[in-house]
Amino acid sequence: MILARVDGHAVVSIGHPSLKAQKIVLCTPIDEHGADAGSPFAALDPIGAGQHTRVFITTDGSWTQNSVHDDTSPIRNQVMGLVDDAE
Repeated sequence: MILARVDGHAVVSIGHPSLKAQKIVLCTPIDEHGADAGSPFAALDPIGAGQHTRVFITTDGSWTQNSVHDDTSPIRNQVMGLVDDAE
């Protein structure tokens, strides 16, 4: 799991069938102080995280594929929770 910030969302007109009607957000990994700590990536967002929200992300592709009920889904990152405070 990694700590990240939601920077926006992605709109996909043509994509893998497993991602139909799914919310995809663009996230940037951050450190415990909120500074950028890596390159942006896309993640499935089943909990509705808003822009600039700090979130926990799982990078376990199998877990994410199970959540969309498709073991051929190309998505590997998923928002797992909203972070209220990080020390």
